[in-house]
Amino acid sequence: MTPLQAGALLFLHRHAVATLTDAAVALGVRLPTMSTVVTALVRKRWVTKCRSAQDDRVVHVRLSQRGRALTRHIEQRVAHVKTTLTEQDRRAFGLNLKARRAYTLAP
Repeated sequence: MTPLQAGALLFLHRHAVATLTDAAVALGVRLPTMSTVVTALVRKRWVTKCRSAQDDRVVHVRLSQRGRALTRHIEQRVAHVKTTLTEQDRRAFGLNLKARRAYTLAP
């Protein structure tokens, strides 16, 4: 799993249903990049996607049951790592973590 895939999973954990565009904006990547990430996550059966009933250009993405279990595990690991870092290390890590916004965006 890549950091961007983990960020996408955590974003979807916080947002029950989101569009590809929502996820791309939140993670600071272009739509084609997010599309590639989501395709990989669908292949791993961690997310599902479906077209909007109102606009078939819009794709909705949500965690599968396997994806929800995985995100709980990721969050536990992140929480553990945070407890081992100094405040300075946490700030430095936060500044360099590209998917940081996915952890902090409110649903």
